[in-house]
Amino acid sequence: MLNQTVPASSFPAETSQDYPSCSEQNTKEYVKGIKAAAYILVILLSLFGNVMVVRVVHKTRRMRTITNYLIVNMAVADLLTTVFNMLPTTYWILRGLDIWAVGGWIGEALCKLLPFAQSLTISVSVFTLCAIAFDRFFAIFRPLKRVITFRVAKGIISSTWLSSVIISGPQLYVSTTTGEKGLAHCKEKWDPPFDENTAPRDYTIALFVMLYALPLTLIASLYTVIMFKLWRRQAPGQELSSNQENKDKTNKKVLKMLVTVVIVFALSWLPLYVRMFVMFAESARYVCGLPYDMDFLTLFLGHANSAVNPYIYVIFNENYRRGFRTALSRRRRGSSRELSRSTTRRTKSTRLQEKEANLLHDDSRQKKAVLRAFKRQNSEISLPMTTTTENL
Repeated sequence: MLNQTVPASSFPAETSQDYPSCSEQNTKEYVKGIKAAAYILVILLSLFGNVMVVRVVHKTRRMRTITNYLIVNMAVADLLTTVFNMLPTTYWILRGLDIWAVGGWIGEALCKLLPFAQSLTISVSVFTLCAIAFDRFFAIFRPLKRVITFRVAKGIISSTWLSSVIISGPQLYVSTTTGEKGLAHCKEKWDPPFDENTAPRDYTIALFVMLYALPLTLIASLYTVIMFKLWRRQAPGQELSSNQENKDKTNKKVLKMLVTVVIVFALSWLPLYVRMFVMFAESARYVCGLPYDMDFLTLFLGHANSAVNPYIYVIFNENYRRGFRTALSRRRRGSSRELSRSTTRRTKSTRLQEKEANLLHDDSRQKKAVLRAFKRQNSEISLPMTTTTENL
């Protein structure tokens, strides 16, 4: 199906159990190292970039716009992809075992949760891109009336998650583990009530239409109309006001950024859809699945999309660049301030210790001086008495 979580759970792993002639995949250590390093890099970039997007919008008052709130919604979905899909994939690459291979109820829960999470996050991202496209459309064609208000935006964000849960819900029903502990596989069991042979294909086609073909067609249509409006706004011989010209420039920059995000999303997930349709069309030919490296690459490209988005915002948008720089500089200043405080505390402590040592030293010197004076006084008193006695 479309939303297999890791390559091991896709067709090669499933069919190799039924077809013992299938060769073992992913055995070369240096290949494992390269693939694991690629995933670890993407994970780190995704965690840092998406957390920074959420932080910048939350901390910067002027960044709290409807478009940015929708972008934050995508960032949250990308963070879930990183945690629930990229990390288990990295685990499989390094260990050669699915994370649900532990078996038992934990393995069963992971088998259901991870494919569901991937389908959920893809759905949220797609629906959010559609919402952003409509927001830009109304901002250009209805500039004097805010159609999508903050209240409406909150409802849209809630709807993206609710509709995504409904669309991805079948994963929780059909995904199940087979095999013993350490050898468990995550498979789909559609029967009952659906036909085991046709249901996976039909569901994948439905996902392709709902989460790829229709949304991207709609987004492309909206952005085409917007671009035509912006680039053709100025009629021959007519000059725009400076205020309107500045607004158009800003809208063009935002539009370029959003179009880039949509294109990257489409290119990132298209290979995975192609792979699935090839598997359905040529199932007799690819009994053991497509070549493993191809399986890995299609999934890696889809996951890498979660790491790319934040840096697209930074490249195209000055506000995000400034926000990233400000957040990083604050962290550096905070670290420097903490180091300075620590150094100051150590300096004060050292000074107190030196002062106490000096006081103790001075006190000891005073005691010695008093003792010497006392001895000297006693010697002066006892000397005359001795002399008198001798004279007598």
